[in-house]
Order: sequence, then structure tokens, then C-alpha cells
Amino acid sequence: AKPELEIVNEGQIPNLLVSGEVGAVLELIVKDKNGKVTDHRIMKSRSFVRQFLELLFVEFNKLPPKAALVMKDIGGFPRYIREGYRNFDCAGGVGDLARGIMVGTGTTAPTIDDYQLETRIPHGTGAGQLQYGGVTFGLPASDPTTSQFTITRDFANASGGDITVNEIGLYVVGWDGAAKYFMVIRDVIAGGIAVPNGQTLTVNYREQAVV
Repeated sequence: AKPELEIVNEGQIPNLLVSGEVGAVLELIVKDKNGKVTDHRIMKSRSFVRQFLELLFVEFNKLPPKAALVMKDIGGFPRYIREGYRNFDCAGGVGDLARGIMVGTGTTAPTIDDYQLETRIPHGTGAGQLQYGGVTFGLPASDPTTSQFTITRDFANASGGDITVNEIGLYVVGWDGAAKYFMVIRDVIAGGIAVPNGQTLTVNYREQAVV
């Protein structure tokens, strides 16, 4: 069954976009082991990168293999991407470092040509590592001015030390006959957000369109 669009009360959806804009709202929540919120931030995502529009172009045009578009993947390699049922797939499972929301320690300001996080934090429980949970999705919702859906991932810190997340990105699939992987968003968080040992960072990307 296809998910239905949920209609919510006016003003219920947090909205940082202007009328006519398509973009994303980034929400960061840090909780301790008891579920108490120790940090909570909501900000506008400002950094869709070129692969987002390129992959959208591929799907809008239903490009066949002979007319594939060359796109740079997360390894910096050119890939010939065509229409495919998995384009934009970001439903990464536990520990998946190819699809879904990613976090890193890089602080360089985003550019339109970014194709990977500057310094991605590895998955695991060792020093400097975070445990990547599975990606989940909130159903589409709307109020009188805004439509959205939410992409969520948890990052648990069992490394034995505090970790500061400075950059966040979204990695998705592009299809060239097999799955290749591309970054479509990269945001840098001013001052970073600390994830103390034993606590969990939840990242929500809320893709929105505003009338």
C-alpha cells in the first residue's frame, strides 16, 4: 500500500523556508542513556550539492543507458547514471556507510561541488567512532502552507570519549546498471554539536516544499 499524505493543523510543521522554496530543515537531538534531551537544535539546511539536481534531472528525463549523465560518486569516480528504480534510495541499514544520513568532523564550508563528507566518522565502538543506526522515514505530512517528509538516523556514542559532529550529509543511490552512491546534501554545523560518551545523536532531515 502506498503511504497517504497526513494533513496536520496549521503551524504544526516547523518551517524555516520562504514561500515558494523547496529545501530541508535539519533537526539535531542529543539524548543521554535515560532518554533525557541534553541538546536540541533546529536549523535550515543550506547545502544541497550538484548531485541532487543531477540525479533529479536523470529521473525527470528518464535517461536511458545511451544518454546517461556523468556524475561524481562519493569516491570521486565518474559514473554514467541513468533512470533506475533505486535512484535516491537512502534506506541504509545498521552500520551502512553507503546510504543514508552520515556524520563527520570536517569543518570546511560546503561548496556546490562537494561529493563526500570531508572526514566521515566511522561506524563502531572504538575511539572516534559512532554506531550508525538504521535509517527510518516519517510519512509525508502537510499543513496549509508546507508539505514534508522526514529522514531519521541515530548515532550512538560508545567510544569511551566525547565526539563532536561538525558536518552532516545525505548519501543516496544512483543507478548505472548497479547501485552507485552519491552525496546530495552536506551541511556544516557552526561550532559543532557534542555527543558525549554514552549519549545518542538523532539527526532528522525534513525535506519540505512551501507555498
